[in-house]
Amino acid sequence: MASSRRNISLLLLILLLDLIGFSLIFPLVPDLLEYYLNGASVHSLDKWLIPLTGFFRDLLPPERQSEPELIILLGGVLASIYSFLQFLCSPLWGKLSDSIGRRPVLLITSAGLALSYLLWAVSQSFTLFLISRVLGGVMSGNIGVASAAMADQSTREGRTGAMGLVGAAFGVGFIIGPVVGGSLASIRMDSWVPDSALLHPFTACAIGSFVLSGLSALLNLTMLQETLADDVRREERSGNPFGSIWAGLHISGLRRVLIVNFFYILLFSGFEFSVTFFYKLDFGFTPFQIGMVFLYLGLIIALGQGGLVRVLSKRVTEKKLALAGLMLLPPALIGLSHSAPVVWLSLLFLLPISLGSALLQPALSSLASLLSPVDRQGFSLGVFRSAGALARAIGPLAGAYLYWILGIEVAYAIFAVLLLLTLFYSFFLQDPRAAGGAPP
Repeated sequence: MASSRRNISLLLLILLLDLIGFSLIFPLVPDLLEYYLNGASVHSLDKWLIPLTGFFRDLLPPERQSEPELIILLGGVLASIYSFLQFLCSPLWGKLSDSIGRRPVLLITSAGLALSYLLWAVSQSFTLFLISRVLGGVMSGNIGVASAAMADQSTREGRTGAMGLVGAAFGVGFIIGPVVGGSLASIRMDSWVPDSALLHPFTACAIGSFVLSGLSALLNLTMLQETLADDVRREERSGNPFGSIWAGLHISGLRRVLIVNFFYILLFSGFEFSVTFFYKLDFGFTPFQIGMVFLYLGLIIALGQGGLVRVLSKRVTEKKLALAGLMLLPPALIGLSHSAPVVWLSLLFLLPISLGSALLQPALSSLASLLSPVDRQGFSLGVFRSAGALARAIGPLAGAYLYWILGIEVAYAIFAVLLLLTLFYSFFLQDPRAAGGAPP
């Protein structure tokens, strides 16, 4: 087995490449959906979109039945489909990695993601784009498996620090990805070959994601070595992801962590999805400017998880970090919803939102790992990610609908109240490091 330090560096690089490729699309979503929606006609492959958009339009009040509102709802549905597939597949990838090892599963998922981006690169129709997102959702179990591989290489005392590094990779990925995506959006490869039946305005972005996932798969194939020892592998598998979730809820202590993480991800993903449209419609931002907002968010999260969390985790338990993160979110969301059109004020309120997320993500991931048996790390973290994916399947659609039915102020006020209830429930989380016990 390779040295722990070298393998950790490779794991973080592989994870980072996948996350950059994944987040390239973030600032493009409003313009991307507008492009596909405008291309739908009764004679096109996307003719099924016409009755679907009519159905969604009828869900909105008459004064909100314009195209921007329709794009929001369509985007919410698209994000929900991707995350629901992630919910279905993450426990299966995690459990498979407990049986055959982390490396082959990471290789399969990275290669599958690369294929999904290649399909997007030639998707002039929304139908083909949707198929590419479905494939990407099925192959998106790499995050949970990479987290399990990091857990394999860390001690109990260093588990939160390891999860902090994973969180920092998220932060850096979300720093680079949206900026690269916003920049690549200005490269119109379809204008190079005007009559091409394959190229479209976002082909350059799709190719960028494809190259990054291809590099991730290549690093895995040529350099990464297995992190899971043979003596802790399990042969059991489940073909029912709902059964995996149910089994995860019966692991002592893990249930409450799953519930807290579910509601946090549900509400944060609703915010995360809607904030893109908030800056486009309330501030008039371009894809590149929205990418700069994600750059700001990502820098704070990366610094928080790569530095602050690693320092605090040596002095403060995971439960206390999670509580602190939850306390930061509600007032900041309320403030953000009232910040338009003052850009600097909105950025000020994004600071505690980013810090809260920076504290919460590694703390909850670490709790899920510490409260699980050593031979079920892949399964438990797969369930943890899958439950989060289920929340992400609901959050964007719910957030989009609340945003345009009630307005951003009321929608974010509802988010804040629900986060306060989640904070109250979090006081009942187990604190394994404070108790000094071993995982069950």
